Amino acid sequence: MLRIRHFIIMRYTHIASFALVVLVLAGCRKDEPISPTPVPPVATTGKLRLTLVPEWEGQPMQRFTEYRNFSDYRMTIELLKMHIGEIQLLDADTEAFLADATYWDLGNGPVSQEWTVPIGSWSVFQAALGIRPELNYADPAAYGPNHPLNVSNGTYWNWATGYRFVMFEGRYDPDPASTATLISAYAIHTGMDTCYTDLDLTPSTPIVIEGDSTTEVVVRIAVDRFFYSSTGSIDLATENTAHGNNIPLALKFTRHVKASFSVQ
Repeated sequence: MLRIRHFIIMRYTHIASFALVVLVLAGCRKDEPISPTPVPPVATTGKLRLTLVPEWEGQPMQRFTEYRNFSDYRMTIELLKMHIGEIQLLDADTEAFLADATYWDLGNGPVSQEWTVPIGSWSVFQAALGIRPELNYADPAAYGPNHPLNVSNGTYWNWATGYRFVMFEGRYDPDPASTATLISAYAIHTGMDTCYTDLDLTPSTPIVIEGDSTTEVVVRIAVDRFFYSSTGSIDLATENTAHGNNIPLALKFTRHVKASFSVQ
């Protein structure tokens, strides 16, 4: 009888020990913590794309295509380059500076450039035709191969005169009835501080920049208007060359180019 009782006591002791081990092991287990669902960061910037579209009488401008200008001269366009600087967005109490200098080769049609800007609604978009003096007369060797003021772009004049702001070249014939090959050349280049002028690129409605998206501003350039504006006209027969030494023509041409910009 005592032997049976001892057996029962030992068996219950083993069961109790086993249960205690199970409880201890269960208490030591550490489950992996449940990570909270990640919250995507709120975008604080978006993209602004500026596109310049050269046109002739409302159609895409084509190099080496014969046109008739304001004076009914036969003419072609062989080169159109320009520098636009001091590009910035403004609203009531802040501003976003985008670029101090940009380079545009418009000979082959529309060109676009993009910048990252803070989100928001911007009421003013302004720039300048040309390069501000402290950059215009700086050492061109300081600008790397991808910089808009690098000499490889072919817009640099020399130490005394800096950069050409607008380069416009081609050929013409003042006889509208002629069918001969166009031989006479024109080359109107503006530059120096006298030709630096402000540009208003503000669309009719505010520019709204949204996070992680691109807003485009399209500026159409009516190249046919390079020869006339409300302030006068240019006669290629007598006004066909400006290389820094024909300030009256350079200033007149600058006014016409400025007036040729229209913003969508």
